[in-house]
Amino acid sequence: MWRIRGRTQITLAAMTVATLILILYRMSTNDVIASNITKDGHIHLTKIDEANEFSTLTQNQDVAKLREYEAHIMDDIRGRGGSVDDRLGRRLMFPSDNNLRSVEDHIDNMKEHSGSAWNSGIHSFKGYRMVHLDLKGAPPRVSYYEDFFPLIRNLGATGILMEYEDMFPFSGPQLQDIPAYNAYSKSDIRQILQLAASNGLQVIPLIQTFGHMEFLLKLQKYSELREVQKYPQVICPTHNSTFDLLTAMIDQVVELHPGIKYLHIGCDEVYYLGECVRCGLALVDHQWSKKQLFLHHVSRLAKYVRDRHPGVTPLTWDDEFRELTAAELVEWGIAKLLEPVIWKYTPDVASYIAPEVWDKYAAVFPAVWVASAFKGATGSDKYITDISYHLENHQSWMDIISSYSSQLTFKGIFITGWQRYDHFSVLCELLPVGIPSLAASLSFIQSENRGTALIPRKVLDVLKCDGSLPMSPGAGRTRCNFPGSPILEAVERLYMLHLNVDRMLADSTVKGWMSTYNVEHGFSNPSHVEHATAELDRCKMELAYIERDIRSAMSDVYDRYTVTEWVTTFLRPLDAQLQTLWEAREKLLSRTHWPKRPLDILKPSVTHNL
Repeated sequence: MWRIRGRTQITLAAMTVATLILILYRMSTNDVIASNITKDGHIHLTKIDEANEFSTLTQNQDVAKLREYEAHIMDDIRGRGGSVDDRLGRRLMFPSDNNLRSVEDHIDNMKEHSGSAWNSGIHSFKGYRMVHLDLKGAPPRVSYYEDFFPLIRNLGATGILMEYEDMFPFSGPQLQDIPAYNAYSKSDIRQILQLAASNGLQVIPLIQTFGHMEFLLKLQKYSELREVQKYPQVICPTHNSTFDLLTAMIDQVVELHPGIKYLHIGCDEVYYLGECVRCGLALVDHQWSKKQLFLHHVSRLAKYVRDRHPGVTPLTWDDEFRELTAAELVEWGIAKLLEPVIWKYTPDVASYIAPEVWDKYAAVFPAVWVASAFKGATGSDKYITDISYHLENHQSWMDIISSYSSQLTFKGIFITGWQRYDHFSVLCELLPVGIPSLAASLSFIQSENRGTALIPRKVLDVLKCDGSLPMSPGAGRTRCNFPGSPILEAVERLYMLHLNVDRMLADSTVKGWMSTYNVEHGFSNPSHVEHATAELDRCKMELAYIERDIRSAMSDVYDRYTVTEWVTTFLRPLDAQLQTLWEAREKLLSRTHWPKRPLDILKPSVTHNL
């Protein structure tokens, strides 16, 4: 017993000494500035250094953050970490939470770097920061750019990648059938370019010239140019009319963009190649492989741009280059003709683009561009953006740039915002819906503090936010006032309504008393039907309010065609679902007496089998 008490005394003495040392240490660093905590309990970086828009925390603030994070995490572990939304929001502040380190590792890292701003030797991205506008989906009104361009410039963008497709006002007998009925006019584009220039934004036009040619090949006039007749995606590179058509498009685009330095000519996802008779004969005549046929078309177009428009450098997507050898790229002089844009929109870019690809590009190209995504990367029919997912994509890209910057010059990054996955697909997230993700992504790639993905105070100020940004759909409501924010507000309400409807339909009462069999026979328990559909009228009313508000909000940004398409795509199916449930309820509740079982006894097919 005495031995046990002695050990206890020694332990208590050691703990007391350790506590005194910890107190003395904290007293020596206790000039901590109170951290900036928003109303809902989320923490944001404060703009300390006016010379740096996205400055890192001071040493003293790091200590304060460390203490708060430890307290939050320990509360979560003990099960009293606040509301579900609060806990979810904190967890989603770390965009690579799934594939980096555990919470314990993160705490250790914070302690280790609490006095060094968690820099890890990573510097902000110094190249072009270009925001991609995909006009083939939902072209904004020209007036919207008056507010949008200053916004993204304040967030750190340096330019725009304008993907026109059929929104460009092509003209002349050869091209006049291409533009959509709601295409921009030449005066519209001149006004857009003037607005960009007045905000210091460089514009790079993008027009597809190989794959993703649906906007042109869908038309009967150009159908003979398809590589595969039943598929309007890829143009035949050996057809007699192809080169003249494409160069006419290039000339008109460049002419309407005087002074441009770059022209993006697409050339990604060329799914069908060397399959038509003409291409087959060309492969035989020149003893080419399909890869060489691809290189011939791309190099011919790039050379045309260089020769016809001196000072303009062609850009292409890189995916078709990944399977080519360095020798093949050198043989066709690709590095002297164009600069590749290496794209991937997943949270783990390194898993999809192997190290040997980077080694090959380093050996061939003096400079490359990369492409990330701020929206349009999580599903062709998604209407709300997951900020956390897209921050992981940017973190992955910054890790790659850091790893290969000694071998390659990364000239710029295109932060893509796809509006359709191709010309025929439905709309995905609208541009205003993705603006918080764009803002977070721009701030992240400019920051030297990538240990966490805390949204800087600067971003919240530019977006005029009252509170934090929900990092994932359903994690909270966005309370901001940026151009188009009422669209995002209505979309978030729609998302929550979808969750409520899904919950209602998944309830065992609906499944047990409102099945197809129940409704077909008008046979159910009224009390259970009333219980199962208690929220139905409220859901129908909320959907009506959402449609009213989304139409009003969208009309400030888009034309009536885009509004109609969006409402038809995302509201009508839910409306039909609720209407079907409402009609089923009314049918079931209209009965006051019910037949004996079996209910199918009077059906001829059933009687015959008895």
